[in-house]
Amino acid sequence: MQFFVQWISNIIVFILVASLVMMLIPNSSLAKYVKFVASLLLIVMMLQPIFQIFKVNIKDVLGTYQSKTLQADGSIKNEINNKKKDIEATERAYILNQMAVQMKKSVEKSFSKEFKQQIDTVSLEVDEKKSSINSPSDVSKVIVTIGKNQSQSNDVQPVQEVSINSSEPTEMDSNKQLKNDIRQFLAIKWQLDEKQIDIQLEGGE
Repeated sequence: MQFFVQWISNIIVFILVASLVMMLIPNSSLAKYVKFVASLLLIVMMLQPIFQIFKVNIKDVLGTYQSKTLQADGSIKNEINNKKKDIEATERAYILNQMAVQMKKSVEKSFSKEFKQQIDTVSLEVDEKKSSINSPSDVSKVIVTIGKNQSQSNDVQPVQEVSINSSEPTEMDSNKQLKNDIRQFLAIKWQLDEKQIDIQLEGGE
C-alpha cells in the first residue's frame, strides 16, 4: 500500500513541477521538446507499478532499447556504404567504357591506313587503389584486339607451294614484330608508355 501512495505522490509532484516549468518557458520550439520529454517521463512513472510487478528494471528496458537502436543505426550505415560502393563501381565502369570508345575512335582511321588492319576492341584496366580516372595516363593497362579488314578476310588466297627456308622469318616472328610496331604506334597516338599497351592479334598468338 505504501508503494502505491508513494507512486501517486511522485506523479502529482512531477505534474506540478512540469506545469511550473512549462509556465516559465516561453512559447517557442524549445517548449515542444520539453513537453515531449515530460510526457515520456510521466508515462514511465505511470508504468512503474507494472515494472515492479514483473520485476523489470527500467534501466534495463531503456538500455535494451538503446542497444537495438544502435544496432539498427549500424545496419543502416552498412547498407548505405554498400550502396555507395555499388554506385561508384558502376560509375567507374561507365567512365572506362566511354574512355575506351574515345581512344578507339581517335586512332581508327590512321591505324587502318598504316597497318591495313582494324581495331576490334579496346578495353581498359585500372588499379583499384586509383581513386579517380581523368585521362588515359591513369590507366594501368590498355588491351587492344586487332582484326583484319573485312575486305582482306574475304579474299580467297591461292594455294601456294610450301617451301622451307630457314633464312625467312617465321609467322611467329612476323606477329611479334607487328605487335611491337602497333604498340609503338598506339603509344605515340595515346601518349602512353608502350608497357601499358597489350596487343592481341586475332587468330595470332
